[in-house]
Amino acid sequence: MIILNDYVTSLVPKDGPLLGNMYKEIEDFLKEEAKNPIPFFSTTVLLAPICEEVLFRGIILNGMLKNKIHPIKAILFSSFLFGITHMNPWQFLGGILIGSFIGFIYFTTSSIIDCILLHVFNNAFAIFTMFFFMKNEEFLSKQKNLNFWLILIISFTIIMGCVFLFKKRRKE
Repeated sequence: MIILNDYVTSLVPKDGPLLGNMYKEIEDFLKEEAKNPIPFFSTTVLLAPICEEVLFRGIILNGMLKNKIHPIKAILFSSFLFGITHMNPWQFLGGILIGSFIGFIYFTTSSIIDCILLHVFNNAFAIFTMFFFMKNEEFLSKQKNLNFWLILIISFTIIMGCVFLFKKRRKE
């Protein structure tokens, strides 16, 4: 899903008079926020997924499903709203894609925890990718031990994978 999301969002132009300025502003904002990695990480990887999943899957999607709205319409509508709240064209498309996938997971499992964990994993992957593959020299130059960060990323990925693989499924 992350690779598909990355491909789809790469189709939105990053230059031009309107989108170029918007992309530059977002990029500058992220670079500024990345200077304080702990608050940035905690809001992006912990707080946002919890709040967004409770709202979009736990309240909106669940409410629509309980009111007998067709699951595909309910998932797409809640994903559309999820994309709009990110307020830029790149995250809008990504929000619809990831939101639809997480919405499907919610529909099949009825577990808000699964949705939150998927969202946490997605955002953590995006943040780590930004820190390490966006050539953020200012951030990298401040880090004394990159091996620590590499071990942290690998450990986090393994732990999240184990949570999904070994979690007991609810019997229906």
